[in-house]
Amino acid sequence: MNRPPVGLALLLASTCLSPANLSQTQSPTTAPATITAPGDGRVAEWMYGEHIPAVPGLPFSAKVELEKSNQLQDGTLITHKTYNLDARDSSGRTHNEARNWINSASGEEPRLTRIELYDPATKLRTNLYPLTKTARQWPVGTPGPIAAASPASPSAKPETSREEIGTDTIEGVPVRGVRVSQTYATGSLGNDRPLTIVTEYWYAESVKINLLTKRTDPRYGVQTVRVTDLVRQEPDATLFAIPDDYKLLKETVQQSISQGSESIGSGSASPKDGIARAGVGGVTTPSCLYCPNPSYSEEARAARVSGSVVLSVVVTADGRVENTQVIRGPGNGLEQKAIETIQNWRFKPAIGPDGKPVACRVAIQVTFKLG
Repeated sequence: MNRPPVGLALLLASTCLSPANLSQTQSPTTAPATITAPGDGRVAEWMYGEHIPAVPGLPFSAKVELEKSNQLQDGTLITHKTYNLDARDSSGRTHNEARNWINSASGEEPRLTRIELYDPATKLRTNLYPLTKTARQWPVGTPGPIAAASPASPSAKPETSREEIGTDTIEGVPVRGVRVSQTYATGSLGNDRPLTIVTEYWYAESVKINLLTKRTDPRYGVQTVRVTDLVRQEPDATLFAIPDDYKLLKETVQQSISQGSESIGSGSASPKDGIARAGVGGVTTPSCLYCPNPSYSEEARAARVSGSVVLSVVVTADGRVENTQVIRGPGNGLEQKAIETIQNWRFKPAIGPDGKPVACRVAIQVTFKLG
């Protein structure tokens, strides 16, 4: 689901070099037997919400409630809440919303800021902006080859454990639970004692989404994404169309990589540092499972700015993105748009010669063009 303000984004690290191709598939259609912990090295303070894979034949609509709760040392409890309305039709088209946090003082309904649509038949992604009655639409493309790059220093890597915690029923639907614990050793994050982050996922195979995700982090409190009001029927077709009163803006955003042309980081490629090379020594290349294009920033659109953003990222051993660094960009907010989106990409990680996933540093170039 989209991102209202705050969230479930995390990190992990160790690096490898990758000079091969990233193939793209829109929205993974299988889910967590692959439930894995997000890696962590820092935690973003926004909540992404519910990711809906574009699976045909499993229509539904639902309300998704997001909550962030943090208790300060003096006992003050700070809580933010919002909700989104999400849907998927029988053809696999998806509708995801993003709203501001609810103002607890006024009790007003949270403002709807964005609606994201995706059609797997046409591979078109559309962002609707209710405040300006505008729409942006682009085809989901295939990234070019990943650049070989100099490795950056490996960041903190937690000790991770995964525990099956049984079955239950949510919204009348059977779910199975997994608890993932990540423990950072003393000093790895500047911490003076071991730090543990715990995430629970309750996954419904019959609709192929998590109906409840709860993440507890001592630094940021408890973050919860909960599916409610689940209706397993065909949603209204208008949820997946651009309204007649919206203006469609023509923009192109392409993901491509220049082979080894960008210098990223520094450091030695010694095995003791946990650094591998894709295509060397039996190491495979990560492949993209869910990699939507970023959208234009309002500043860049107003200034008619086009150009490329080049980022260095680590694709972790659990297929997430961490350690995002801007190498260059045209400014006007396009770098931030690229960072926000790429941090939510999901990959099939590189596999080392021992058959286990390894983390890999890659360079990603995103080109923004106005028609």
